[in-house]
Amino acid sequence: EHPNEEPKYLCQHGPREYQLNILHGCVLKKLPPKMAFSVVACLMKNFRTSFEQCMEGHESFQTSVVNCSQGQQGAKLFKEFANETDNVHRPLPFVPTIVADEPYNYYGQDDWLQHFDRKFRERYEAKFVIKLQFDLTWNFLFRKKSNKAK
Repeated sequence: EHPNEEPKYLCQHGPREYQLNILHGCVLKKLPPKMAFSVVACLMKNFRTSFEQCMEGHESFQTSVVNCSQGQQGAKLFKEFANETDNVHRPLPFVPTIVADEPYNYYGQDDWLQHFDRKFRERYEAKFVIKLQFDLTWNFLFRKKSNKAK
């Protein structure tokens, strides 16, 4: 890599994965967290899920996300996320490797893979004080946690 050259990245699934990773980064940057979460989850359902379909109800952000994904901001976000991934463990022992606000733990990966919904929900709710409810089709409903004791 030369100083004046754009960096080159290779994704396991090729250029389409690279483009989708940039799109995910721009969604996370441009939308409020609740909206971004549901859009990224929709995009993750299927490699061929359309961006327009996943942005239904969030159309006011669509142009901003597209502009980000096609410009320098998207490339910069991809580089930041690539660096974060590289800092998890080099090289990653397998994909997907899942880390959520804690040091990488090789022995914890099976638990994440087997119980992703539960573990993600627990971490997300603790970090953002938001109650997540979702069904197996990844349709999300967000509710603020109640301060009342149950």
